[in-house]
Amino acid sequence: MLEPGLILFRTGFSPKSTIVLSPEELAHLRALRLSKEETTIQIRDGVGGLYDYQFSPHLKELKFLNETHIPRKTERKTVAIALPKGNRFDFFLQKVTEIGLDAVVFLVFRHSIRKEFNLDRAEKIVKEAAAQSKQTELLTLSIESANDWMNSHKDSLVVFHPNGSEVFQTNQLINKIPVIGPEGGFHTDEEEWMEKNQIPRLTLPGGVLRTETAGIVAASFLVYGT
Repeated sequence: MLEPGLILFRTGFSPKSTIVLSPEELAHLRALRLSKEETTIQIRDGVGGLYDYQFSPHLKELKFLNETHIPRKTERKTVAIALPKGNRFDFFLQKVTEIGLDAVVFLVFRHSIRKEFNLDRAEKIVKEAAAQSKQTELLTLSIESANDWMNSHKDSLVVFHPNGSEVFQTNQLINKIPVIGPEGGFHTDEEEWMEKNQIPRLTLPGGVLRTETAGIVAASFLVYGT
């Protein structure tokens, strides 16, 4: 199968005999200098569906060619993390998408500096990174109260902690969700909850990492090391 000239993600996509590119998609095509030649554009739905269309510069509509379905992953890899600050948020999303992580749960802790994000913008960043790295599934994003979410998932958690009682081992992530707290540290109440519920608190070798760096490290271990 020939590589498509351009990969685009459209969530919830249903194939039709012809489609029209959006102004944003056309701008992307022009930026890659593909708008003046015939090429194959592949629409991916983010859940394993790949749909090839023929683009011709003299036609407004793209013609359907064929479709392929890639089996979805049987095991989803998730990282739960405090929201990184500023443009570190964009960098984090790009890198964990490229790595092939399946889901990120952003947690709002007592000491979290950032407590919200623009979901539409974040999903756009994910789609661009997924297309560039040729993923077939899209990273899913959500935001939750740390207290509520961690309590409902306490049997599946390990916490990356600068003062943890155990040194991290890769096998400790099997069937687990790594949690990374805010740069301001965990609140006393959160520390006491982890102690009470015997949540493993693990230190990473080396120095203390920034939130987004620890999240990328966790994603790498999850995808490549377990």
